Amino acid sequence: MMQVYRCIIVILLTVLISFSSIGQYKKQSEFFDKFYVGGGGGLGGGTDYLNISVSPLIGYKFTEQFSAGLITSYQYVKFGNASFSNFGGGPFARYNVTEKFFAYTEYEHLNFALSPQGGNQERRGYNSLFAGIGYTEPIGDIMSFNISALYNVFYGDGVNSPYSSPLLFRVGLVAGLF
Repeated sequence: MMQVYRCIIVILLTVLISFSSIGQYKKQSEFFDKFYVGGGGGLGGGTDYLNISVSPLIGYKFTEQFSAGLITSYQYVKFGNASFSNFGGGPFARYNVTEKFFAYTEYEHLNFALSPQGGNQERRGYNSLFAGIGYTEPIGDIMSFNISALYNVFYGDGVNSPYSSPLLFRVGLVAGLF
């Protein structure tokens, strides 16, 4: 089963890279001009902990200010000798308040692994509703760097959450949004 998820992630990353190269060629269609791709990644850890994540996305510009799309997530987590793969995704919406600042919301369903007990790995699903603000900085003609601060509205007391805090900070690149 894990092979299927790894294959899906490889396909999504390939699509992301392919779409990001589209902007360098003459634009063919107004419909396809409204699509953009991007994503982010993360790396964290410590002495006995490692977390590597990737989150590719594809969006559609409905207006110059409003866009929406889908984002997927994959996390590789390692605690000591145990390692886990977490995956999920969901829809997002973005509203550009100014040229540099945007409001952002995202619903995420994440399938994540709990620490093994007795050699068995228990998996759970977790729903998050992130809402927050972000800043974008153009890089060249079609790329931009984004940073955002999000709050997980569904976090509650954090019991059974794959996140250690209701606050989430993200950085990433987007191609074709501008």
